[in-house]
Amino acid sequence: MITQQHFTTTRQRCGDGPLTHTNGRNPLVNTLRILFDNLEDDALLERLSAPRRGRPSHKPQAMWRSLIVTYALGLPSVNEMIRQLENNPALAEVCGIRHPEDIPSKAAYSRFVKKLVDHLDLVEQCLVHATNILKSLVPGFGQTIAVDATDMKAWANGMRQETDPDAGTGAKHKSSRRVYWYGYKVHLGVCADTELPIWVHVTPANVYDGHHLSSVLNGASERYDWFKPQYVLADKGYDAKACFSFVQDMGADPVIDMRKRPGVNPGETRPCEAKPVLTLWGVRYQCDRKPYDANCPEFTRCPLLDPYVDTERRKTPYMAYGSAEWRAIYNKRVSVERVFSATKGFYRLDNLTHRGLPKVTLHCTLSMLVMQAKALGQAREGNFREMRRCTRRVA
Repeated sequence: MITQQHFTTTRQRCGDGPLTHTNGRNPLVNTLRILFDNLEDDALLERLSAPRRGRPSHKPQAMWRSLIVTYALGLPSVNEMIRQLENNPALAEVCGIRHPEDIPSKAAYSRFVKKLVDHLDLVEQCLVHATNILKSLVPGFGQTIAVDATDMKAWANGMRQETDPDAGTGAKHKSSRRVYWYGYKVHLGVCADTELPIWVHVTPANVYDGHHLSSVLNGASERYDWFKPQYVLADKGYDAKACFSFVQDMGADPVIDMRKRPGVNPGETRPCEAKPVLTLWGVRYQCDRKPYDANCPEFTRCPLLDPYVDTERRKTPYMAYGSAEWRAIYNKRVSVERVFSATKGFYRLDNLTHRGLPKVTLHCTLSMLVMQAKALGQAREGNFREMRRCTRRVA
């Protein structure tokens, strides 16, 4: 929350003089300075500051930082951010704006967002660099990955879908009823141990979550050389053979919940011919039959599923579905839900004011980047317990 100290009421009251009211003890200013120092945005700013033709524009660094402030403070819109810059000289100065006439207009920010969309790869690279540094600082970062998707309403009228043709109509069960929305889905992979984002993928809302598990994991694998998770966690929405096979092919253990099906008891962990084997990783089960063997005398479909059965392709036996060990790992899946809650509640992920898939992807990337940069600032200072904190301590 922005403090009221050193505020002015309007741009006119700021006068024609420079904005020099920054207080070195201002906790908001100090927090933003740490955030800016950990954005890893050198390549992006260098590209945005390249010489160009035309009339002089606002400084790219000032516009970039003030746009980041919109996400860091959870401001509802660009208009609100402009009002805060006008009323808070300390906030404007930390963004690099030293005179009230240098505060950009709404149209200037609209053009700047279009420019960021053209350089979306460099914005994503900021997230990649910050994540790489976190990997080097935090032991065990990225070993357990939780994947899930959340809804995000489009900034458009669902009855007039031509206003945002890239969006789609999605549906989900919520509180024993079916809920529909017109917008997008945010597919996210997070580190389950630190509850920090690793990669984000945005699609229209009318897609199946399981089809984009590979998009999230492939996106992370292409950008991180170290990305070799031991476990991949997901809920029942990803209970598909293609999801299990993809995770298994990348060398990880899929820990995915099962949907209830007629004739199958998902709680069964000891099929008639499954034998427990004691390994270095604990008790595992293996079966001499092939998964989904029609000749199984007890089950029409193997309750262990193919990834939990020892096969010729992989000789390491898997943990049994529903076992205590499986449940202990699966319970970490709540980490991705907490990241969604934090980004929606504090970093305006759920406050979309753009149309079109490229701008929506930029919006989601900026939200994740702010969360990652804040965590990186804490990690560099050795405050690992404070990495997930979304608000500043006041006492």
